[in-house]
Amino acid sequence: LQLMADDDKAGPSEGPTVQPKIVEYDPTTTVPSEFNEYLPLDSLEFKKWKASQEGPEALDKLTLRDKEGNEIEKQLPGGKVKKKQKPQVVIETNTRNKKKMITTVTGLELFGVKLAEASKAFGKKFACGCSVTKGPTGAEQIDMQGDFLEKVAELTIKNYGKSNNIQKEDIYYIDEKKKKPYFDDGSGSEEEDEGDA
Repeated sequence: LQLMADDDKAGPSEGPTVQPKIVEYDPTTTVPSEFNEYLPLDSLEFKKWKASQEGPEALDKLTLRDKEGNEIEKQLPGGKVKKKQKPQVVIETNTRNKKKMITTVTGLELFGVKLAEASKAFGKKFACGCSVTKGPTGAEQIDMQGDFLEKVAELTIKNYGKSNNIQKEDIYYIDEKKKKPYFDDGSGSEEEDEGDA
């Protein structure tokens, strides 16, 4: 019995220690480098990886361009082409509980604006409840309690116009379920007035 007690005190036998393997992911395909050659041949990642092996000029050949030289985002079935959409800030007002209005701002994050900071700034400026929520499409948006359609557009240009490159033509609002530019140049109404005179 004495011998068994001595063995228990020694603990488990020391064996060789195994170091964890460090896996490096390919920045082009986002999979481990050894798996690149096994990607599906028609996948975009495989094509980018194959082109990156040939050189940087091969990557430029992979981007789809239309006749004017603009980059194309996606090709739809039937050969139709979907162009890259310019980022937009969309402002919308909705009625809740018959009297209360909610102003919703989407698209600020596309310009690099931090939504939490913008929400706080809007809440302080308009003295209202303001929060960042998930919209119906899953994208984050800013909800404000109250009708601030005109004020939000002006404040967005003032606070984030120069620093985040938001221009007046990037701001839209929803009117009767249609998206319209908020800052209209007004040239159409002047021409009509001249024609009447």
